This record gives sequence, structure tokens and C-alpha cells, in this order.
Amino acid sequence: MPPDHPSNRLLAALTHSKRPLWTELLESVELPARLELHAQDAAATHIHFPVSALVMLIHVSTDGSETPVALVGNDGVVGVAAFMGSGAETNRAVVLHPGLAWRLPTSAVPTDGPGAASLIKAVVGHLLSLTSQISQTAFCQQRHNVEQRLARWLLTALDRLPGHEMTIDLGELAAVLGVSAEAMAGAAAQLVDVGALVCEPQRLVIPSRVELLARSCGCHAPAQGVLKVNPLQPV
Repeated sequence: MPPDHPSNRLLAALTHSKRPLWTELLESVELPARLELHAQDAAATHIHFPVSALVMLIHVSTDGSETPVALVGNDGVVGVAAFMGSGAETNRAVVLHPGLAWRLPTSAVPTDGPGAASLIKAVVGHLLSLTSQISQTAFCQQRHNVEQRLARWLLTALDRLPGHEMTIDLGELAAVLGVSAEAMAGAAAQLVDVGALVCEPQRLVIPSRVELLARSCGCHAPAQGVLKVNPLQPV
């Protein structure tokens, strides 16, 4: 991983002191929008550490309906079942914003030894962060208006991206938040009016995080979960 390359924070924490042997098998890949990384109740062939891509985790109900539940970006990893001793993923994973990721075959995921312990500890921290994000999303959806929910979602996405823009249009975002196109257009217009958002075809830009925070509901919490792990220290 070149030092000038945008980083995945979980990987950066694990390789800060010493680079584990399994990182030699990491491959840099470009993830296009709408690519499915793994299906629900199926085993993933690879795990992905997003760098500039943003991945949406989606719960699929028995009737086939889908509900977005969380975002994973440069804060974590997609394909956690490989670390937990289970072959089946609990959610569907789809690329929402295209970009780079580091990819590792699930067959190469270490399952024992000091390197495995450090990696699993960091992944558990990421899972705790995901649990918090899912809880925040459920609470926010029940209690807050569309403008507040949109501002919170944009902040959540920004926490997991290296820049201040994303490749997504308002129609897609309306489906993600489970609101009508009209409601999404109205909420976005309010954020545009205060300088918190710029809407372009297939592109959203956040010129002012301060204004976005002011319009959010307050239940947004910064991305966490990357534990400060020393790979040389027993865990």
C-alpha cells in the first residue's frame, strides 16, 4: 500500500507497526456503482476494504423487499462473516458510490495466530460501529423529518469517504431513505438554500459540513470502530 494512496482506516491501524503476511495478498480493485459484492445468506468469495468506494448493506425480507441498513466505506470491511466462522452473510452488499477498494480472497483470511487475533479484534470494533449506525438509522427514520434524515445520511456517508462529493442522484437517495422523490427534492432544496449541498446530475457535493451539521437531527455520530491495535501485542 503506497504511502500516498488513499487509505482504509482499519487496514491502516493493522499495518501501522508491522505489515501482516496476509496483506501481501491484497489486490487493489475498482468497484463500479451497483456492483453486488455478496448476496444475503450466501458466502462471499472476497472481503473488501473500501478506500474511496461506498458500500450499502441491505436487508432482504422473506417477501423480497429490501431495506438499506448501513454504509461501509474507508472505516471498515465488507464480508465480515469470513472472520466470524460463518460462511453466510447476513445482508446483501452493493456498491453505492464507485471507487477503489483492497480485496482479499476469503480463503486467505487468517483464522489463527497473532495476526488473526489482531484482525478479528479490529473487525469486532467495526461490527460495533455498524450496530450503532443501524440503531441510529432506525431511530432517525421514526423520529425526524426528511431534511434532517437527509443531512444525517450525508454526514454518515462523508465520514466514510475521502472527499466531499459522491456519485449518486436524488432519485437513488430517495429510494435509500425510503421517501418519495418529491419529499427528497424538497429536503434537498432546503439544504441547497443554506449552502449545505450542491446537487448536480448524478453528483452531490457537500460544500459546508458545518451547515449540514446544523440541519441534521443530532443523532449522527462520527464513524468509529477502528480499534488501535498493535499487531505485535497479544490480544
